[in-house]
Amino acid sequence: MNRVLVIGDVIDDIIVVPTGAIRTNTDTDASIVNTLGGAASNTASWAAHTGAEVTFIGCVGSSDQERVKAQFEKYNVHTELQVSETQQTGTLIVLVEGANRSMLTDRGANRELSLTKLTEDYLSDFAYVFLSGYSLFGREVAEIQALINRVQDAGALLVLDPGSTGYIKDFGVEKFKEAINGVDILLPNEEEFELLSTTPAHICIVTRGSAGVDLYIEGIKTNSFEAEKVSAVDPTGAGDAFAGSLVSNLSLGEELNTAIALATKTAALAVTTIGARPKL
Repeated sequence: MNRVLVIGDVIDDIIVVPTGAIRTNTDTDASIVNTLGGAASNTASWAAHTGAEVTFIGCVGSSDQERVKAQFEKYNVHTELQVSETQQTGTLIVLVEGANRSMLTDRGANRELSLTKLTEDYLSDFAYVFLSGYSLFGREVAEIQALINRVQDAGALLVLDPGSTGYIKDFGVEKFKEAINGVDILLPNEEEFELLSTTPAHICIVTRGSAGVDLYIEGIKTNSFEAEKVSAVDPTGAGDAFAGSLVSNLSLGEELNTAIALATKTAALAVTTIGARPKL
């Protein structure tokens, strides 16, 4: 069984790449691209792109259900979307300045995503469950732990991307570590890894951008992987591409080190184009 379930945010991304330094109180030329995004949405698309059978669960505004479903279908991702009657689909403005990004986020309907609908019986159909940390903020520790237990009791392996250093700080670092304790694989970037200081996961895979990837088992670094050398155009979605490729290759039977090496190649591909999803 190579089915993968991805749970998390649906976001309409507005990606802004200025041609030069931004000039205050006047115009600056820029490339502006509108695309469907959200970390988990991007991860689902890359997982399907690299061969997994993927189902995505998220929450959107009621007027966007068919539009979002059609977008996912282009990437061969099956969707089971929840709908908000009071909130619009989330929106994110990504300001790209070289290798750095600034994100302005309105999570919108994503705040209404229900995790209690994901029963143990439903989860038993999947080999891997990928969960975006963005979907955990604002919830109680007990609710998050209950979901982790249901996933593992169903026989699936749970992969978690922490999501955001800013939101983790807002949530409370120690509280967040308590909430995600017991996940099978944690996928922090370098800043998130440093913030958490100790990882409440058996396997921790730290993405470090152009510096590569480090693998920790039970808190001990056991391997490092070099990043592919490419001419980066837009770093948006590189981590999501890595996560999607990783969980896909694991679900297809690759051993962990091979899956990581393949995922670094996918991440390198992602930064060579504008946008956070595979090119169709």
